[in-house]
Amino acid sequence: MRASTWRNAVNAPGESLPLAAIFATVLTWGIVSPVIKTASLDGPALAFYRLSIGAVVLLVVVRATGTTLRTPSWRLAVLGGALFGVNVILFVLSIKLTTVANATLIGALQPAIVLVVAGRWFGETVSRREITCVALAIAGVAIVILGSAGTPEWNILGDFLAVLAVLTFTAYFLITKRVRATSGTLGYMALVHLVATVVATPAVLARPGSLGGLDVRDVLIVLFFALISGTLGQMVIGWTHRFVDVSVSSLLLLGVPVVAAVSAWLMIDEPLGPVQIAGASVTLVAIGAMVWRRPPAEPEDVMVPAAIAAE
Repeated sequence: MRASTWRNAVNAPGESLPLAAIFATVLTWGIVSPVIKTASLDGPALAFYRLSIGAVVLLVVVRATGTTLRTPSWRLAVLGGALFGVNVILFVLSIKLTTVANATLIGALQPAIVLVVAGRWFGETVSRREITCVALAIAGVAIVILGSAGTPEWNILGDFLAVLAVLTFTAYFLITKRVRATSGTLGYMALVHLVATVVATPAVLARPGSLGGLDVRDVLIVLFFALISGTLGQMVIGWTHRFVDVSVSSLLLLGVPVVAAVSAWLMIDEPLGPVQIAGASVTLVAIGAMVWRRPPAEPEDVMVPAAIAAE
């Protein structure tokens, strides 16, 4: 393909290229959870590498594009970065402790939680149908947890950390929605990653030895987590929102917990019983019905489940 043809495809790609990019990202975000679980590094070390490498990459891009890190809402940006750092740590710890299916499905509740509080924060109307969808989504997660309880892979602390992860990401999401009214995306995300890295640092300083002793496999996992599924994945999704309707992209992203659960079954032999499959189906269908045909949102403010965004 000629360079000019490629530039035209990127500048005006229609929907084919963005949809393909979303599908590729869904696969990447789904696969990364069982991959994280197999790493010899502990949760805080993985989170630190994810955030610090992402911060470096974003700072390089900021420098190359001449973007500024200054923002009128810098206090909120710092708070958002702190919440994001805590979220990534909690998410990785939950993946390490409990089943991949539980951790990723609990994270998928984030759009439902946002909807519950959106009315007060942003004056959005929440219908009875949407409230019903939220209740069904939560019930589906409860079914999945009950279905996995007692299995060797299940851990109640891991499920609890996944709940804390989705709550911290929801707070980060709502703060980001406010900050984005006055700040550019790239500069804001770079600042968020810088603050998040600072927040993650004390956790690894408590065990400085956890950052060392990486073999080739661990290095590849870190790079995949930090660069491919993390920084690149978020940038790709941000780009696709310019061309794909928010409701469509939100529905496609609900495939991440499905890919994660199937990948965990194939890669690390994590069981998937009929009760878990039924509960996950209830949750994903309910959230899908909730986000479909919602009023259009700003591209940067699309609702992305916490377990997805952390990746």
